[in-house]
Amino acid sequence: MSNLLLEIGTEEIPAGYIAPALKQMEELFAEQVKKARLSIDSIHTTGTPRRLVLFVSGLPQNQEDIVQEVKGPSAKVAFDESGAPTKAAVGFACSQGVKAEDMIVKDTSKGKYCFAVKEVEGKKIFDLLPEMLTSVIKSINFPKSMRWRSDKLYFARPIRTIMAIFDKDIVNLELNGLKAGRSTSGHQFLSDNIIDIPDADYGIYKERLKSENVIVEIDERRDIIRKEINSLLSDYGTTLEDEELLEEVTNLVEFPGAVKCSFDEAFLAIPSEVVITSMKDHQRYFPVKDKDSKLLPEFIVITDRGSGDGEIIRKGNERVLRARLADANFFWDEDKKVTLHDRLKDLEGVVFHEDMGSYMDRGNRIGDLACFIAEMLGFSPDRLELVKRASSLCKTDLLTEMVGEFPKLQGIMGREYALVQGEDEEVARSIAEHYLPRYADDVLPETEIGTVLSLADKFDIITGCFAAGLIPTGSQDPYGLRRQSQGIIRILETKDLRLSLNTVFEKSLSCLTNVCSDGDRSRIYVQIMDFFKDRINNIYTDKGYRYDIVESAMKSGFDNISDLLCRLDIVTKLSKTPIWQDLVAVVERTFNIAKNCENDGEVNEDLLEEEEERELWAVYEREKENLLKYVKSREYEELSLAYNEVFAKPVHDFFEKVFVNVEDEQIKNNRLLLVKKVNELYVKNIANLAFIVEHDR
Repeated sequence: MSNLLLEIGTEEIPAGYIAPALKQMEELFAEQVKKARLSIDSIHTTGTPRRLVLFVSGLPQNQEDIVQEVKGPSAKVAFDESGAPTKAAVGFACSQGVKAEDMIVKDTSKGKYCFAVKEVEGKKIFDLLPEMLTSVIKSINFPKSMRWRSDKLYFARPIRTIMAIFDKDIVNLELNGLKAGRSTSGHQFLSDNIIDIPDADYGIYKERLKSENVIVEIDERRDIIRKEINSLLSDYGTTLEDEELLEEVTNLVEFPGAVKCSFDEAFLAIPSEVVITSMKDHQRYFPVKDKDSKLLPEFIVITDRGSGDGEIIRKGNERVLRARLADANFFWDEDKKVTLHDRLKDLEGVVFHEDMGSYMDRGNRIGDLACFIAEMLGFSPDRLELVKRASSLCKTDLLTEMVGEFPKLQGIMGREYALVQGEDEEVARSIAEHYLPRYADDVLPETEIGTVLSLADKFDIITGCFAAGLIPTGSQDPYGLRRQSQGIIRILETKDLRLSLNTVFEKSLSCLTNVCSDGDRSRIYVQIMDFFKDRINNIYTDKGYRYDIVESAMKSGFDNISDLLCRLDIVTKLSKTPIWQDLVAVVERTFNIAKNCENDGEVNEDLLEEEEERELWAVYEREKENLLKYVKSREYEELSLAYNEVFAKPVHDFFEKVFVNVEDEQIKNNRLLLVKKVNELYVKNIANLAFIVEHDR
């Protein structure tokens, strides 16, 4: 078996591009392998900022020979009455390189047809590789690509070298005027050598690069960085925490080393988030904290030169950070000269969106909606005043110099400025918390006011965007409405807030007086609820809930997220118990009949003729209030068990002995109504189990 080694040498590729590109390379080559009818042992990809590498082991030298059957004309057309081949048969046989008499006749779904049977000799893999590798390279997609030399090749950065070796031979690959060879280069600063790789031996390739100061394996570079950082942090009793930054810097370097640096302790007077953001976002430095998570006047730089020249690297990076922090300190001092309250008037001049007004308009809507939600949750008048204050200030830090420089600090700086300006502590904290959660696994607001403000902000952006026609489609979601809806759901379920989505969205729409007319609101409301329905469905199925259980529970309503989650958990639990099949059968049988009932009135006892229907009605009348008591306290498991116990026998007896669809319309409708009421006791309150899939019962 043979090996293949491909290296695409480039100018420096952005760190975030590398991992997705390597994944694509692996998948694309696997597709080529399948297309070429090959079997291999393994595919391995790795890379650095200046090279993307593909190594394939266990390739055969040749394709397998195959016997191919090619369908030709029908037997009626291919042979005359005497059985001799016609011109059609001869012509087809010649086109396939076989004799007419060697063709076979096979039965097909459309009758008897002629087939040319031919042996196809497998090609040499070496001859297939140029096309296979060209397809892989050209098919890699990047967030942004460049074009150079010609208009035919797009890549993340210009390709400077291609190394492609099959066993000991160079693959005959030429791309955009660049011919493949067996040479690669070492580190751009620490090596002047061109390295010749004798064969497609990955171990040799990796060691040759290491001797020229290139650690080609991503995992190895990551381990080196982690080890060096932890060694420097050991004096403080801490270890590396920022895995996201670690992942990024791993793909910024080829020969990593870590150097500890320091900055003036006076800069610690600036809020720590500012200092950390200056380090991480601008320079990719690792902040240093003590074991109590207190920021220290030190940081760690990851170099692309190993640990050599440490003093020069230290001084250079300290100088860079000093300038950054000096700017931040200036912004901090200047911003404090104007209170957040005094900035309110200027929000009118900052447009959020042409259809949704200014930030002043948005802040007013958030305030109205936040107070509405707070009242629903039973806030006292004093607490409502704090909600009003927080909502009025929550967007004002967008006008500060600091947030202008560091947009990621919006909300955080609002909190810091509010605290130094003497605002209520919870009001200050809520300004930062109203952006939470910012992503799927982010923390949730801790304060009550922050929670209410966060919900109001998210409800407003969703309704505003839908009213403006900015509805997510496919991968396009510029205002992050999917993320905002997920944030609402997480807050409501985690904090067990029994809010009505319908009520809040209706209120939110009513606040958009300048965005949509009264006539449009009904249409927009339907669009929003359909969107939310899909989001809830996706979120809970992604969490591992059975899709049919999610659908069944949502059929009983999804207005109250907290309640929906409770019902999902109970139905999931019941699905693993002995009563499950009986419970599903009772709900399904009653639903399939009840769905034909258009009457919402009362059952007429005088029209109950059969003993079984009278018994079913008696059970309903006797047990209804007892069962509904469980609903008020959300004891859905108890309700399910009790419902099954009291209705299983009378329901089955009813369907065995009573014919519902009789000719007498009064009796028929009365029986339909009876079944409907029995069904709705469960379906309206827990889940419509008629939507449970058959094979899972």
